[in-house]
Amino acid sequence: MALLQVEGLRKSFGARRVLRDVSFSVAEGEIVGLAGSNGAGKSTLGDVLAGITAADAGRMTLQGHPYAPLSADDARHLGVGVVEQLVEIDPGLTIAQAVFRGTPQAGRPQAELRERARALLAEVTLDVDPDTLVGELPHFVHGLVEIARVLAEDTRLVVLDEVSAALLPVEVTRLHGVAGRLSRQGRGVLYISHRLPEMLALVDRVLVLRDGVIALDSPAEDLDPVRLAAETVGEPISLPAPRVASAPARSGRDDVPARAPTRPAPAQGDVALRVRNLRVPGRVQGVDLLLRQGEVVGLTGHRSSGVQEIAGALTGELPALSDELVLHGERRSLDSSADGAALRLPAYRPDEDAYGVDPGETIARTLTREPWGALTDVRSEIASLRGVIKTVHRLDVKTLSIRTVVGALSGGDRHKLALARWMASAQDVVVLHEPTRGLDVRARQQVRQLLDEATADGTSVVVVSVDPEELAECCDRVGIVAGGRVARWIDTRELAVDAVRARIVEAATAA
Repeated sequence: MALLQVEGLRKSFGARRVLRDVSFSVAEGEIVGLAGSNGAGKSTLGDVLAGITAADAGRMTLQGHPYAPLSADDARHLGVGVVEQLVEIDPGLTIAQAVFRGTPQAGRPQAELRERARALLAEVTLDVDPDTLVGELPHFVHGLVEIARVLAEDTRLVVLDEVSAALLPVEVTRLHGVAGRLSRQGRGVLYISHRLPEMLALVDRVLVLRDGVIALDSPAEDLDPVRLAAETVGEPISLPAPRVASAPARSGRDDVPARAPTRPAPAQGDVALRVRNLRVPGRVQGVDLLLRQGEVVGLTGHRSSGVQEIAGALTGELPALSDELVLHGERRSLDSSADGAALRLPAYRPDEDAYGVDPGETIARTLTREPWGALTDVRSEIASLRGVIKTVHRLDVKTLSIRTVVGALSGGDRHKLALARWMASAQDVVVLHEPTRGLDVRARQQVRQLLDEATADGTSVVVVSVDPEELAECCDRVGIVAGGRVARWIDTRELAVDAVRARIVEAATAA
């Protein structure tokens, strides 16, 4: 008997039909992957399972009993727990209190919760003191705390919705270990992710949600990432091309040439940013960085490597020192008191920028550069709205109108619009944190196109990311940061994406 059985599920939001006729099952001890493009309805399906929203039609059973949760608390009580990518936990709670919040144990003295919480945290491979405040933890750890909470409630079905999106490869391995442990305990796991190679390495079976229905139900062993990517979008997908090439590019395998580059290499003499002996006291120890005009350079490393501090120094958010700092031929300073000479590179962050867009604002107003209602001529206003329509079509945003409020869009579509708006005003040198996080294969290509257009106009980009695939697809060079230094540079110009990804993972693991 199936642990979860879903039959004929339907859900619409106004005139937009998101789930048309969804049917599938999850067995006890089975790990099932759920893939699909942005806007396909994966999060809506997760919300229905979690009791956050009700289906319009259809039937669900859990362990053979009718399942129709009235709320998220009701779903957890019935045995279904959902862990989402953007988990919001009260920063004033201790970790032990966060693990047991909403459970019968909530409100008990900290001493009673501590040891039980420690055992649950060990199950999710999180080695932290249960008395630590949630606000003192890095945000990527919150998902693991939430999984521990799911275990505290003796949940039978666990839905992991893009939990791995902000995790390093070694952390993804630990997450997979947790999912495997849940499976061996007889729990069912529904694993939602856009990181397809990672998904195929974990799950027993893959479901593809496309156009509101389950378009594919296949054993994972019968699929590869390229075929699965094609199934998610409903058409063949070509492998990403190298961004630049100084010589005929090859894949790193003698029998498979790399695809042609999308643009020429940056001119060797056009230096946009030169930093020599960058230091952040206690975290970064002598980093040299050279960024050419129109170049995309990636930085990655473990949480304590210093990579975030390097980015913080470049954006002026952290106090730092350097022996030399030159921006477009002009000497600059990292001293915040240097007024106009201080370096403060603009930075894009998905958590703040993509999800900081006003959900009640329309797409048109969100993408319009001029203040809404400003006095202008009709031609300028029409041109502006045409630009909005062009952007919506080019990024394949799932909407019936530019008057749709942003909050009605999928998370991926909000991310794309926010990045497009931000990149439209980007100039000179910018820092992007994980620009393709949580996006499907087609959306990642669209983001890469945004980068290509910006760099073709002379913008230089520093990409800070934990995702090897993102770095391999977007960057000309990738620096592996360890111990506060750049331990190795990987040049992507003569390698295919899969070869670059493998080198990044190998170097990051060894660092």
